[in-house]
Amino acid sequence: MGDFQVNILKFRMMRSHALSSPYAFSKWVSTKDEHDALNPVKRFPWWLPYVPHVFQALLDYDINFFPKSRQLKMTWIMCIFSLWLAKRFTHRLIYAQSKNETDAAALVFNGGKSKNWDTARISFIESHLPDWLQDSPEPSSAPSRLLFPNGSIIQAIPQGGDMVRSKVPSFVFSDEAAFQPEFADAYTAMLPICKQGGKLAAVSSANPGFFGMVAA
Repeated sequence: MGDFQVNILKFRMMRSHALSSPYAFSKWVSTKDEHDALNPVKRFPWWLPYVPHVFQALLDYDINFFPKSRQLKMTWIMCIFSLWLAKRFTHRLIYAQSKNETDAAALVFNGGKSKNWDTARISFIESHLPDWLQDSPEPSSAPSRLLFPNGSIIQAIPQGGDMVRSKVPSFVFSDEAAFQPEFADAYTAMLPICKQGGKLAAVSSANPGFFGMVAA
């Protein structure tokens, strides 16, 4: 076997191991810190003790509510899980939901003529993975949407139950859910979907309302 074939086999094994779990995948992830002008691209802190437990909860439970602060990096964890799910399994439908379409697109992909993958979170993660872990061909893109070669889709959607009620998503990640006036409707719409195998994860910083009542 030549060196080229050996390298191909090596990278396939590395990719298989990296995609074996969201926690293993997170060890190859870089994130960005807009507050750090000198070193904005940072390795995701997978070594923090709570990180594997959050990923395990996402795997084990259909519905999860998580408190959020900048230090906990919960939004980044949800984005990592969403991307892992899209890459690991075929034909997954994944929604990233926020208060409005602009905020939701900032989680997935902002689009634009330059197709700048660095401005939104999930597209940033994908573009900063090692070459052997990026999808080839790269996911096709449109504003608010990433379509993967294996048929999986990550779609940014605004708040509201109508956005999920007519579909059967594999995973819905709701960011800053306590600040979404229509989160209760989205939660109600997701309950029958979760009974069919779908998953809902909601994260938010503190704010009075439905999120706080359900998460308590």
